[in-house]
Amino acid sequence: MQAVNGDTAEYALNNKLVDVLGSRAAADSELVKTFGLDKQNNDYRNVSIYDYTVTQPSHQQNGNIAVIMASGAIMDGEETPGNVGGDTTAEQIRDARLDAKIKAIILRVNSPGGSVTASEAIREELAAARAAGKPIVVSMGGMAASGGYWISTPADYIVANPSTLTGSIGIFGVINTLEKSLDTIGVHTDGVATSPLADVTSTKALPTEVQQLMQLTIENGYHNFVGLVAASRHKTAEQVDAIAQGHVWTGSDAKANGLVDALGDFDDAVKKAGELAKVAKPQLSWYQDEPTFFDMMLNQVNASARAVLPDALKVWLPAPMLDVMNAMKNQPGLFDHLNDPQNRYAFCLNCGEVR
Repeated sequence: MQAVNGDTAEYALNNKLVDVLGSRAAADSELVKTFGLDKQNNDYRNVSIYDYTVTQPSHQQNGNIAVIMASGAIMDGEETPGNVGGDTTAEQIRDARLDAKIKAIILRVNSPGGSVTASEAIREELAAARAAGKPIVVSMGGMAASGGYWISTPADYIVANPSTLTGSIGIFGVINTLEKSLDTIGVHTDGVATSPLADVTSTKALPTEVQQLMQLTIENGYHNFVGLVAASRHKTAEQVDAIAQGHVWTGSDAKANGLVDALGDFDDAVKKAGELAKVAKPQLSWYQDEPTFFDMMLNQVNASARAVLPDALKVWLPAPMLDVMNAMKNQPGLFDHLNDPQNRYAFCLNCGEVR
């Protein structure tokens, strides 16, 4: 891992655990070559293992500019109410890329970030759409920080509000363990394993080797983030690093630092998308999956539980843990959706919830 600077994908390739490294769009292209193109569905020829009905994104069919929303914490998997699902958003971008009627894509970002893996899945699809000749314009809302900026890097043009919180270019790793909490009530665990890497459990402290691997992957992720920003903003890695390291900027300062192209609102983003796509009369096609009644009910139950549970537990928690909880109180989705497979997060811890 040290030899590949913490790049787990390159490590897997070098050790012949995988055959090729590539994006989801590249994988789709290979599948189309192998199985043929289903022109009706703009996909490779296949049958779902689950069922024969496909839920299409809910959007207007007559527009020429796609509007895709990224509002909330970015998580791996499907979208849930109030959060951005990496798979859901990537699929929406893919649909827009393959739709001949869509001439440009506007990504409306209002997010403090989240999972690095999910952010990269979204970024890859936007990059594929841009490579396919469809201009990408990012419209930043109240917040487009960390992972929210990560997914903005493929844009041809970025429009932010003067008060937008953006930047926060940096990542961190989180693996929750409970060994000290269990120790206070006299509960201990033990066991045997073939190697320190095989003995990772939430009831024990992380082995030194796992901590070293985490540090390598975090540093690799940060360098990748800086590299993406440098390439997209036509800067050197050193120039980006000077304004990165987790620093949060307002839209005005971000414009001065070259992180965004213009200050304005959503209408300005629409106008720019029309100009780049050479569309005389922009018509918006909104890509939005409507939450089901069950989704909304479950979200309300979870919100109620989160509101009650912390107060009930505070008397049992040590002071340092209380400090952490208070610092994270306004970070929606962070504790509830720590589902990055590599435990890496590009999340703005200083932004709070801005709408």
